[in-house]
Amino acid sequence: MSTAPLITIIIPTYRRPQLLRRAILSALNQTYPYVQVCVYDNASGDETEAVVQEIAQRDSRVKYHRHHQNIGSYNNFNYGIRDVDTPFFSLLSDDDILAPGFYEQAVPAFERYPDAMFVCMPAIAIDIALHVISGPIPVDSVRYYRQGEAVKGIMEGTIPGTWTGIVFRREVRDEIGLIDTSVGPHADGGFVYHAAARYAGVAVPGVAAVLMAHEESVSGTSVPVSGEWVKWWDTMMRAIYEDDKVPYPVKKYIREFPSPDYLGIGVKQVGHALVKGNYGYAYRAALGVKECGHPFASMILGALVWCCEHLHADHIAKAVKTIRDFLLRRRRRVLHERYGHLVEFVRQYMRDGANTASPGGHVHAALREPYRGDAAE
Repeated sequence: MSTAPLITIIIPTYRRPQLLRRAILSALNQTYPYVQVCVYDNASGDETEAVVQEIAQRDSRVKYHRHHQNIGSYNNFNYGIRDVDTPFFSLLSDDDILAPGFYEQAVPAFERYPDAMFVCMPAIAIDIALHVISGPIPVDSVRYYRQGEAVKGIMEGTIPGTWTGIVFRREVRDEIGLIDTSVGPHADGGFVYHAAARYAGVAVPGVAAVLMAHEESVSGTSVPVSGEWVKWWDTMMRAIYEDDKVPYPVKKYIREFPSPDYLGIGVKQVGHALVKGNYGYAYRAALGVKECGHPFASMILGALVWCCEHLHADHIAKAVKTIRDFLLRRRRRVLHERYGHLVEFVRQYMRDGANTASPGGHVHAALREPYRGDAAE
């Protein structure tokens, strides 16, 4: 039986050596061993290389490349995608963690459905205290989607669409190309949407990965809503609509699909910024709401920001923060009670650090049986 790698795991990184260590170990600790881990260092200039080389000395499946200068996150992903020479690839941010059984559960779906170009599985988001803040999208059984069928569910949030929980065939890169870096910080969504609109795919029950939310994560550093957001969305949808290989019913759906709720996004951004006392960000988000077509709401939000800043209405922000924290704690307590056992393996990585279970080693019992959604609970 060949031991050549079948899946390339692409991990771009920049100045997060200890988080990177955890991500690499989670990739090597897969119960499916036929992988190679390719780390692309965006000229970190710290101990990143030493951390990777230490692991590579123990496991030859780890490859390392350091750029001479920082080329940006999505360009770094593209560099790795361009280098893929295995039948499959997946994309892993340096602050996220793969569940041990991800590839073991995903690969059989490709064997069962040879025309499928991607296999997706649910992911769970946690905070730095390892509390679950977002549960998995329920998938109760293996489900095959014909060409273009999955994009509707992914865009509406009923089918897993986070690329950390997706394995792609190499043909996706060969045929639709690389990530479109011109569509801003949400280019990952554009890549997934395009693949789901053009190809057949499979959703598989289980937990693919755990996403870590923190101040330096993509979700924690989101740029304020603005007119650029509208352009990014239109560009992503146009790329799909102009693809001759996308079925017409899918194109029709894409054309009729409502654009994101920019007003709702802007309101949340203003509220979060006020809670933190970041008035500059709050003003930019309020102005961005106007650029997205909501001038009256923008005026109200701008007035609110002005009052909080110049009338020293700190008590308003504190009251909002108190209510927000209470609701978040209650919601996260419910989520953690329901899904916490599915991310318990992360504590092993946090606790053991560099001595985390070796490749092919212990797999936490909670992940031996896949999560199958509400119907199976």
